[in-house]
Amino acid sequence: MAQNFLKLYSQNSEPDSAFFLNGGNVFLYASNNDKYSIKGQNLIIGSTELIMKHILGESTLRLETAVATANSKIKKIPAEKFISSINSFSFLINTSIVLAKQVLLTNKIINKNMDALEGNDRLLKDLSIKYYKGICLLTQEYEKRKLPWLNEITKKHATSLNFKRGEAFCKSQESLTVESSSMLSDRMIEYPRGSAICEENTEGEELYILQAGSIDVEIGGNRVATIDKKGTVFGEMALLLNEKRTATLRAKNNTVITKILKSELKEVCEKDNELLKNVAFSLAQKHYFNIIKIGAVNKSLIEHALDDQSGEDKTINHVERLKLDISKLKNDIDEAIYKKEADYLRPVIDELS
Repeated sequence: MAQNFLKLYSQNSEPDSAFFLNGGNVFLYASNNDKYSIKGQNLIIGSTELIMKHILGESTLRLETAVATANSKIKKIPAEKFISSINSFSFLINTSIVLAKQVLLTNKIINKNMDALEGNDRLLKDLSIKYYKGICLLTQEYEKRKLPWLNEITKKHATSLNFKRGEAFCKSQESLTVESSSMLSDRMIEYPRGSAICEENTEGEELYILQAGSIDVEIGGNRVATIDKKGTVFGEMALLLNEKRTATLRAKNNTVITKILKSELKEVCEKDNELLKNVAFSLAQKHYFNIIKIGAVNKSLIEHALDDQSGEDKTINHVERLKLDISKLKNDIDEAIYKKEADYLRPVIDELS
């Protein structure tokens, strides 16, 4: 016998509430072919769009379709009540746990679908990221100098689909950074060069904030990245989801870390819940951009399948148009360097090359 389902909301509908799952199972459809489920008790579903719209100011409709099994115990939380409840620790931690799960599960969908991309599809992704990063550098220069002509160049190129595609690929991977709080000063620990802060495949019972120095990220004994931006938060996913660490973090030099144990999180947040708020908001952004990324990857896969049937590879056309956009952007910057004596824009050319 087919199981009955209760639809909580549909993709592209107005996000006017979240839902409290007191027990049961909710399935979320990122696309017709990509779904995942959230199961458990005392979980808050559907918070991403409310956070993006009402707190972060991003006008958005529902990203996914959500349906609950018929035996699920669901209570609606109007948007106004959701926003007013965000200062409660229990409400915020439950929201953060679901958001972390959504980020983890949508990451798995992305990785699966990315494996199916090849050749020009991967090139399109890489060039989109390059284009996005170049425009971000331009934006940073404008914010420093407030030159109207620099703003004109930035706005001219920041409205394209290629920019939006690159933004989705980059922002879903950005690390959270927070301002240091004096309330956390007693939790700072100094790690000497070469010492392990946490190790791969161990239980994630701590959340960390980088205060000084830099950290190497190692997977399987190989260095894959370096964390060196003050205020970077890491370890939040393993802590929220009770999962094992996916990497070893090692002090690259003498490094100072704020270390917060899971057992201390409530105490810390009762004094100042900005840290957990920032974690929740960052996770909502990552989930938001993950869904956009899933759509971009799926579009490439569909177009590739259609190209196979027609014998014409339209991805090549997309890549060529993107190369043309990058070339136009470089020309605009080269002209500004020459006419405005703006040598400070040369790093943007390097990023785009």
